[in-house]
Amino acid sequence: MWASIYAINQSQVQRYISCKTLGHAKMSLYVNMVGLWVTVSLAVFAGLTMFSIYKKCDPFTNGDIDTTDQLLPYLVMDILADYPGIPGLFVAAAYSGTLSTVSSSINALVAVTVEDFIRPICKNLTQKQMTWLNMGLSVFFGAICIGMAGVASMLGSILQAALSIFGMVSGPLLGLYLLGMLFRTSNSMGGLAGMVLGLVLTLWVGIGGQIYPATSAKTNPLPVSTVGCNSTHLYNTTTTAPWTSPLTMSPDVRPPLADSWYSLSYLYISLLGTLTTVVSGLLVSMITGGCKQEKLNPDLFVRKSDLLCFGCNRKSQASGEKVKHFPHFQTRADKSGLAHPELTREDVEKVTKL
Repeated sequence: MWASIYAINQSQVQRYISCKTLGHAKMSLYVNMVGLWVTVSLAVFAGLTMFSIYKKCDPFTNGDIDTTDQLLPYLVMDILADYPGIPGLFVAAAYSGTLSTVSSSINALVAVTVEDFIRPICKNLTQKQMTWLNMGLSVFFGAICIGMAGVASMLGSILQAALSIFGMVSGPLLGLYLLGMLFRTSNSMGGLAGMVLGLVLTLWVGIGGQIYPATSAKTNPLPVSTVGCNSTHLYNTTTTAPWTSPLTMSPDVRPPLADSWYSLSYLYISLLGTLTTVVSGLLVSMITGGCKQEKLNPDLFVRKSDLLCFGCNRKSQASGEKVKHFPHFQTRADKSGLAHPELTREDVEKVTKL
């Protein structure tokens, strides 16, 4: 899942492109990895803290909150409400992190829509028209995000629903990229067939898991109770599992696949799509004759040097120094070409790629 987020996500790719060299892009990933470790570790410790505090009085089971997504805000208000300003800082931090992520995603959607769908059709748009078009698409995609937020609130746990949908789509797409970068025998028919098959499987598992949520015997939740609560409700309340909602209540009759195939964790949906796409894509490619191109560009495949950061950084810096002394093209008819004839077309292509 993390590989698909950092490898093929459009918002991440735009950040890589903004780096000066390929080495800088790799270094930014290493720095981001440290921050990711810290963030995930803090999330784990926050969950352990909530369990240690509320294991004898679960707010969700007691009816104090509606969904498990409200546990962390409930914890903040429970232990920090007496300190003025601290709950507000927590809310501000949560909103700022959410808005930064949503804004970059909307920007990526607008860029892809304009460059891949609108510009090839409408080639005579002026700069002013493009500006207004980008702003209009930003408002449009923002409205869709707000609408999808309302739909996601009906799917139970928002985090699980978001990661499930992301895994259904990104898993097969990551498999398609890995198929092309790691295997020289793959072809277009194999890639297309593998991606379609992977997408079908991930949609099958994801939608089936929403209709027939996994039982407690499969998820093994931590034991919590309400024996330590000071007050209880005087009326009967029915609570569903944290991953269910009125929209996704499990039916009375569960098929045999509900406790096996549909109980697959949402964290493994992306992995399932990736492996299915790669394996089926290789099989179809071999059946259809493999790649029939005589000359393959080695820059499109993964090499050993691509796995190292510092060696690539030195190479990029050396190429960058070459760019500084790169001559200008002559615009006059009698002085066409390069000022230094020893620079070949391959040098120009390398500089352009960097």
